[in-house]
Amino acid sequence: MAQMRMKKRTIILLILATLAAVSIYFTYPPSYEPISFPDGKKFAFAIIDDTDGATVQNVKPVYDFLYDLGMRSTKTVWVWPTNDPEHWPNRGETLADSDYVAFLMDIQSRGFEIALHGARGGNSTRVEIIEAFERFKTIFGQYPTIHINHSQNIDNLYWGSDKLSVFPFPLLYNLIYDSEPSFGHDPESEHFWGDIAKRHIRYVVNFSFQEINILKVNPLVPYHDDRKPYVNYWLHSSDGGVVESFSKLISKENVDRLERENGVCFVYTHLASGFFRDGAVDSTFRERMTYLASKDGWFAPASEILDYIRSVRGERTIGFRERVYIELRWLREKVLHGSR
Repeated sequence: MAQMRMKKRTIILLILATLAAVSIYFTYPPSYEPISFPDGKKFAFAIIDDTDGATVQNVKPVYDFLYDLGMRSTKTVWVWPTNDPEHWPNRGETLADSDYVAFLMDIQSRGFEIALHGARGGNSTRVEIIEAFERFKTIFGQYPTIHINHSQNIDNLYWGSDKLSVFPFPLLYNLIYDSEPSFGHDPESEHFWGDIAKRHIRYVVNFSFQEINILKVNPLVPYHDDRKPYVNYWLHSSDGGVVESFSKLISKENVDRLERENGVCFVYTHLASGFFRDGAVDSTFRERMTYLASKDGWFAPASEILDYIRSVRGERTIGFRERVYIELRWLREKVLHGSR
């Protein structure tokens, strides 16, 4: 009897040890891979600005400030006016506004990148999305390279619980959050445009994290995911959604660490959310961006940095272990901090 109890105890200990080892395996961060940048720059930094609420009046002063600092960045746009103005994130100027188009063409001529935030703030059909791509090309001379899904649009690509592909994470997400399904990648849906994305969009933003150096979260960025075939390459972003979180992200300590680590930062933000108010660019944002600009960093649009990383590292495809780690980490941050 004593031998049987000892054997049972040994089996339990072995099972617990195995579970612990598996847990460590899937929750331990991937190996960090620093990178070398053009002209000996010590790190790379890009802003990706969602167009929610943007007007010439509330974002042009911010872009003028960025230009004066020598910081070219990426700005998303909507092509069509919203068909759902009651949902406040859908509000903002679009390519239907001539003054806004003139502003966008001006910053494009100064080296800023224009990207897509969906056809509109609100749901669009496949026909409307195709027309939006052609309208975008007519104005800017090329199709968008980067796309970011918008809020609760059901024409989003792999959004909501569809961002997650490892069981039981999608189920857990649906239990916690009340989100709309996404049909942009569903060939049976009238909102399907995955083949258009595959043909024209090079990079799509998915998970946003609190970490400033995105290569510490996932050194594979940008990467392909075989489970999401309509997206060519995914990238993660650092969460700086409004002026307060952006300014916190680029604290002196974080910027100094980004430099030491030869890291890469793609900040996801909304430059219409408090960066310019009361007739001036926010003072904390201005001070911290000025410090950042004083560093020996590579400040460029996101696709320029991503193209460079792919050219020096080659093509990367995410594996099962990395997928589990990324999705689990994002879910944890989503619950704790509301990360996008």
